[in-house]
Amino acid sequence: MGDDREWIERRFRVRGPRAPKVASLRDAVASHVRAGDAVHLGLTHARGSAGFWELLRQHHGADPGFTLLAVQMTTPLAPLVHAGLARKIVTSWSGNSYWSPGPNRVYQRAWDAGIAFEHWSILTYAQRLQAAARGVAWTTTRSLAGSSMAEENDVRVLDDGTVLIPALLPDVSILHAPAADAEGNVLFAPPLMENVWGALAARRGCIVTVDRIVEPDVIRANAHMTRLPSSAVLAVVEVPYGAHPGGLQPAGIAGATAYGEDWEFWVDLRDVSRDPGAMDAWIAEWLLEPDTHDAYLAKLGPDRIASLRRRSDPDGWREQLDAATVDLDLDETPNALETAIVAGARALAERIEANGYTTMLAGAGMANLAAWLAAYDLADRGAIIDLVAEMGLVGYWPRPGEPILFNQRNFPTCTMLADIEQTVGVLIGGGRARSIGALGAAQVDRRGNINSTLIPGEQLLMGSGGANDVITCASESVIVVSQERDRFCEQVPYVTGPGERVQMLVSTLGVYRREDDELILTGVYGDDAESSVRECRARCGWDLRVARTVERVAPPTREELRTLRLMDPQGWFRT
Repeated sequence: MGDDREWIERRFRVRGPRAPKVASLRDAVASHVRAGDAVHLGLTHARGSAGFWELLRQHHGADPGFTLLAVQMTTPLAPLVHAGLARKIVTSWSGNSYWSPGPNRVYQRAWDAGIAFEHWSILTYAQRLQAAARGVAWTTTRSLAGSSMAEENDVRVLDDGTVLIPALLPDVSILHAPAADAEGNVLFAPPLMENVWGALAARRGCIVTVDRIVEPDVIRANAHMTRLPSSAVLAVVEVPYGAHPGGLQPAGIAGATAYGEDWEFWVDLRDVSRDPGAMDAWIAEWLLEPDTHDAYLAKLGPDRIASLRRRSDPDGWREQLDAATVDLDLDETPNALETAIVAGARALAERIEANGYTTMLAGAGMANLAAWLAAYDLADRGAIIDLVAEMGLVGYWPRPGEPILFNQRNFPTCTMLADIEQTVGVLIGGGRARSIGALGAAQVDRRGNINSTLIPGEQLLMGSGGANDVITCASESVIVVSQERDRFCEQVPYVTGPGERVQMLVSTLGVYRREDDELILTGVYGDDAESSVRECRARCGWDLRVARTVERVAPPTREELRTLRLMDPQGWFRT
């Protein structure tokens, strides 16, 4: 073998690299995105903002006729729609997320103008992309049955309840990742939200922006984090901080920098979305006048970027909490929202202990505060439940100070980082799942059906997100909402999620339990039960049934209130 050693080493060496695919952001978008494309706007835990906004720069003032595919059309994507890039939108959510979830006026104006919105749940959106990546025309799901989405989309419900949904095939995909090599082998750090199915499914391939282009040996050293091979990639572009105003947690990938979410930027963009002129001015100031990503970063400035890097510190919540609680009165009398959140937490804990549930998924807003409070209270009693968030968080313990559902400071507290398919499809809705959902809703009816999508002919609300998947597939759900007559309907005009598995509803006025296929009032707050029942009737849109004996719900304890207020010191969801 001695004489053959040189030949063996040469013959069996690791080969490469292939031809590089490195391009400028401008050239990558100009070369690979065509008018009329179905453009997939990818989302793992990082957003492809740099690529999305380059798309706007190149097509601003034109009519490219794109179909935009996005698991969530949240606030940072509103400029693309305002600028007229979309003729159709396929998504699970069209609205604001921060500080609290709600409709976005850009999407409302687009809906009013006749832009087509195709509504899916968060799980079925991801499953449709996965089907396309696998090259099959249809796939199966447990979601959607009994919803308006099943009626208005190309969905088939089989006799055994299995639902068939069609593949979703993009022409081109744009997404962001921590790092890639020059060939286009791409490293992703979990959680992975929708994962990379859209990029693998895209007819022509994907444009990948990354915070850092690395050497091939970095890829091989982290091959367990490679989710896209170079064969799926059209171009790779180095754009530091390319997820902004989203954040990035690169999980130790060499050369990639962690940075937190720029929530203040999101809220500013939410505010200008209300007025077309203000949005025009914002687009000019932030996306057109800084006509490159480097110019955009220069406008952000080094101080703001440094603050976002500090925000990525897993222990930074302590300093932020200290600042947020300077004027916080932990002992103030609870308001109606706080009373409902605490009652919702107790309802969740009751159902978890009674039925042995092991997993809980919380929607945003009041519901996630109720779920978080329930999880901590149960843990103090020795009962640990896995909190799950759709984007791929499993077994997380929410840090106080910032009640954002996908807060990246919660990542290090997880026992597992995954994606939508694993969290919603398996841990919440799988064959072995013992799960409960904590959900909010824009509207609810007497049978527990919820609506968070639209009021036909009147208003675009937001969408399902994961609500349909949870209410359809979890063992049961508890709804936590503010009670007004127009929100408590005889029958919701659009069924985002059917209510058969809703066992309890907690509102700002009382507690409702399922009996004989409808929700009846069983508990009220305060000492005057008779007056409270009258108010519940007055602010309910159906002929409300009341239990023979109505329970007086005990007021929040000092510990419950202190925990709640420390989780949301700014009062984004509880005031």
